Amino acid sequence: MSIATLVLCPPLPGGTATIDTPELTDAILDRMDGRNVSVISPTIPAAEPNDDLRTQHAHWVAYLAVALSKANAVSPVMLVLSGTNGPLVTALGFSQRASRRAVGGYVLVEADIPSAQSRINDWPDAPVFYVASPTADPDACMQARLRGWTMIDVPDLSAPVVSAALANLL
Repeated sequence: MSIATLVLCPPLPGGTATIDTPELTDAILDRMDGRNVSVISPTIPAAEPNDDLRTQHAHWVAYLAVALSKANAVSPVMLVLSGTNGPLVTALGFSQRASRRAVGGYVLVEADIPSAQSRINDWPDAPVFYVASPTADPDACMQARLRGWTMIDVPDLSAPVVSAALANLL
């Protein structure tokens, strides 16, 4: 399945990302070389101070779903998550299915792994790739391998290196 839209998901409010999303966006756009793939890097508003963690996570998924609709994201999409937003990959995937937007793949860049309880029998509904540098959490890498996800080893998480790995997936 060829990918039409690459989505670089922002960190959760107050969360950390393992990649510099704006720098990665520029690096990927430089590598597209006439490929018919759009790159979307939505921003998410800051969380409301009185929202609990569950509400913040629900808003993050909802804002992303709306941002993809507003940007006219074309199916299939490849969702790229990193750092602390990794556990929301299943909810984000379901939001895309609810929007009638096919997901062609999921890429977790040294992201936290979703718990087994957050997965439903029909997820993952597309290939999952785990990008890991030598400094990656060994437990997360082991969980990714045990789940049968494709491991992509990179020397570091710089924008040129990660963009090359993503370009190879496209």
